[in-house]
Amino acid sequence: MNSSLEIVGLVAIILISAFAIVAIIVAIPLFRLLNRVRHLAGKLNDSLIPVVEKMNTTVSNLNTEVGSIADLTRSISSIVEQLEKVIKLARVLVTSPVIKIISGTAGLISGLSKETVSDDNEEKD
Repeated sequence: MNSSLEIVGLVAIILISAFAIVAIIVAIPLFRLLNRVRHLAGKLNDSLIPVVEKMNTTVSNLNTEVGSIADLTRSISSIVEQLEKVIKLARVLVTSPVIKIISGTAGLISGLSKETVSDDNEEKD
């Protein structure tokens, strides 16, 4: 009985040793892979931080420019409104007297032509 127990123990030791050797064979490439991934992650972290900082600066500059464009648009809108008011005022100031002058001139010409026709009719009679 002692010998069967020794055989079972010996088989167990051999199996455990075989599993340990397989685990070591598999673990070595895994550790190398993990080290490479960690190294690449460190490089990515080192190169990504400046890119993100530059992007942050660019976005800040872009926001400033958009704000300037918005201010410029408001100023142009104000100028256009003032220009519309000036045009309306000029239209009122210019067209109203011009219409009155044209109307008065047309009436005067019409009156003179009727008087001339009346004078001509009186001379013929």
